[in-house]
Amino acid sequence: MATSHEQYLRKSAGPRLIKAKPHPGLRMIVVIPCHDEPDLVGALERLATCEPPLSQSEVIVVINGSEKDSPAVARQNQDTLDQAIDWLSECGNAWLPIHLLQLLDLPPRHAGVGQARKIGMDEALRRFADIGQAEDGLLVCYDADCRCSANYFTGIESHFTMRPDAPGTSIHFEHPLDAGEWAALGFGYTPPSQTVFDGIAAYELHLRYHVLAQKFIGFPYAFHTIGSAMAVRAWAYVKQGGMNRRQAGEDFYFLQKISWLGQVTELTGVTVYPSPRLSDRVPFGTGKAIGDYVAKGRLATYPLQAYREALWLIGQVEALWETGRPSDAPPEAMARFLGKPFIGSIMPEIRANSGDLGAFRKRFFRWFNAFRLMKFLNFARDEIYSPTEAEYSATKLLEWMKMPLPSSGNAVDLLRKFRRLKNKN
Repeated sequence: MATSHEQYLRKSAGPRLIKAKPHPGLRMIVVIPCHDEPDLVGALERLATCEPPLSQSEVIVVINGSEKDSPAVARQNQDTLDQAIDWLSECGNAWLPIHLLQLLDLPPRHAGVGQARKIGMDEALRRFADIGQAEDGLLVCYDADCRCSANYFTGIESHFTMRPDAPGTSIHFEHPLDAGEWAALGFGYTPPSQTVFDGIAAYELHLRYHVLAQKFIGFPYAFHTIGSAMAVRAWAYVKQGGMNRRQAGEDFYFLQKISWLGQVTELTGVTVYPSPRLSDRVPFGTGKAIGDYVAKGRLATYPLQAYREALWLIGQVEALWETGRPSDAPPEAMARFLGKPFIGSIMPEIRANSGDLGAFRKRFFRWFNAFRLMKFLNFARDEIYSPTEAEYSATKLLEWMKMPLPSSGNAVDLLRKFRRLKNKN
């Protein structure tokens, strides 16, 4: 009888792409999607100069494109491949084997970062399966426009060793906030304008505000979902059906599904440094947010009141288990969002399938999961309240938490405060 990973590879993965046999001690594979990237070699150089882990690691780069690409993008993909081949021929693989996959004719319907990650992660799973590591092998996601701390491999390895039950982890990230930080990280092309750096500070502040607010209200799925800064065990990858093929938001959907298998941990001792760049490739995410900031001079986020209303719902779990109804009337946005089905059909179904409060809580948060919370936040922002500037909401959250405020209320100072709070958790 075929194992789960054998069934997955047969049904969901493409043909084998790497002919070289994996090292028998291989335990970690870093997968890098690469599309229209000018500095892949810089990213690979940084990985190759990291501290080697105890077990064997390797890198799979998926240089991808489709027939919808412009001639300029096609030329950049070819230049990237040529530069990487030249660099490998000159420097060798040292302790870190690097495999370059060139897939430039992906179907336009699915071509994008999700498909590229899936191709690389499926191939990584196949290599683990070849040496009997399809359970505990580590699949690590990175990007071609990133740098990382020197302990990238050793930190990830030790983190999972100390947490044998963790299905995955979210890795700490920090965007460079000015040209000096950019240069110190060794990015190989001209830095963006200060306006772009200001935009990435506001966007990262929005991300950290969003996750810290979730933690403060006791939401169980409160962690960052950054595609260049996450890692999962091979068994978890298979059990949740592999990477999706979304062209944007693939990281959020993937890591949230992994969280249903167990607690997704946060690795704060390793840092990934993503590049802040303008981009119009996807309808949301970093590039889109920076573009909006450059155009408008501000970046909006969810109003703090929406998280307060989510806290109200979380605080009703025990009453909902005991009586099927909340102990008091819901706030306006939550009342409209839940509607009549919440009491009429949703809670009865959850209660009927729960033997005690613990089981009810687990089922409740499978219903009120990260996807539904995001829908509520969008609803509350767009239909009841209005968007608020990231700096304003971040300040109000610190006040709610009774935390000291930074010396100024600008995005950079607030962001540095939030980064310190993250690393204390």
